[in-house]
Amino acid sequence: MRHDYGDCYFYGGEVVEKIIELEFRWKGQLYILEGVPAGICQQCGEKYFTAEVSKAIDKAVESGEVKRIVNVPVKELKLMGV
Repeated sequence: MRHDYGDCYFYGGEVVEKIIELEFRWKGQLYILEGVPAGICQQCGEKYFTAEVSKAIDKAVESGEVKRIVNVPVKELKLMGV
């Protein structure tokens, strides 16, 4: 079921529903959730979630179920003069 998200709260751009991969931090842990329906602002990229999807995200992260584990390299940005 597709949802009408209305226009972007921040920039007024059109919000279109897409299925995305969501990077989500919870209690210091990084999670990647696949297959997440989200409204995406076509102007700024802001993501919008329905209440149902938000609850499902919380439930997925709180559950112990894991599809797979990936290694993620961590880099440090070093700016000259800072």
